Amino acid sequence: MRLDDDYDNSPGSGLPILAMAIVVSLFILGVLGVVIYINRDTGGGSKKSSNIPTPVASVTDSLRDTDSDRDSSDKLTADDLDIWDMYPEEEEDEEIFDDISPSVTAIPTLSPLSDEERYADGKHFKIELSDGSDEWLTINEKRAKNTYDFTKLVNNDGRLKYEMDGNKTSFIGIDVSRYQADIDFKLVKADGIDFVMIKVGSRGYQTGKLTLDEYFEKNITAAKEAGLDVGVYFSSQAVSIQEAAEEANVVIQALNGRILEYPVAFDMELVPNDTCRIQNLTKEERSLITATFINTMAAAGYKTICYGNEEWLCKKIDLTNLPSVSVWLSDDDEMPDYPYQYVMWQYSKQGAVKGINGEVNMDICFIDYAAQ
Repeated sequence: MRLDDDYDNSPGSGLPILAMAIVVSLFILGVLGVVIYINRDTGGGSKKSSNIPTPVASVTDSLRDTDSDRDSSDKLTADDLDIWDMYPEEEEDEEIFDDISPSVTAIPTLSPLSDEERYADGKHFKIELSDGSDEWLTINEKRAKNTYDFTKLVNNDGRLKYEMDGNKTSFIGIDVSRYQADIDFKLVKADGIDFVMIKVGSRGYQTGKLTLDEYFEKNITAAKEAGLDVGVYFSSQAVSIQEAAEEANVVIQALNGRILEYPVAFDMELVPNDTCRIQNLTKEERSLITATFINTMAAAGYKTICYGNEEWLCKKIDLTNLPSVSVWLSDDDEMPDYPYQYVMWQYSKQGAVKGINGEVNMDICFIDYAAQ
């Protein structure tokens, strides 16, 4: 059978086709070899990638692409990248904290002042409390200080006199109530007494009832007739400013227009060994009550004074805001430690005076009230 004219069945025409087939086969084998090689390396790396941080794998792949001839001994490891140097070791942290540890400076312990040192520094004074103990207080610089020189104080058989340049500048007095009962004020005057403070009345320390001293009228009338200078006092248990004003008005009514040479005294005290109306009042409340009584009496034209011992005047009321209030101090020490100004001093509760049966309170006044 005869074929088309371009078909050539001679041996010389079949050789180029065979050579081409061989070349193509070798090429395909080469490609397959490369793919197998790549797949082998990539598969090995993927097994390790789960334990190596992503940034490290990326750097390794980049280096492999740029240098395919590097053998297995030159592969990068974690030590080659030095990534662990970013974390300081614990011993370095300890050194840092050692450097910044604060140093502690010991605070010196101050020794308490002795009694002599407190007396000497001019900033402290000691008072005796109602329970028999002593307490040191700091002097309040806002209050006027007394300037008495007790080397000028003369004691003559229990009668105190204060002398300046040989001249007596003080006045001897007593304070009385129903406890002295009947008094012969002419004998009192003749015994050298200059003035007398007479109790007007009181408020019951539990009931709150207002009463006049049963000897008030008799005492004030007889004392004035004997020529004694007279002042009065009221024992308060007021628990409000309204009650304080009420007490002052009781005194004004009892005086009934009488002229007094000496002051009207406000006497508020706690009751020893018993409860009383005023014991739970604050210092501020007692101070307001004191001021109310004093101001009410002053508005009625009377001189005024506040009575009390050191504990009362320093711890139970505050006279800092009442600088015009005069003080009648109760203290049976030879020389009071009370540092503030006072014009009268009740120095004994065991005085003996002619015309009085039994003991009586003794007082000294450092100003001439009768001349005012």
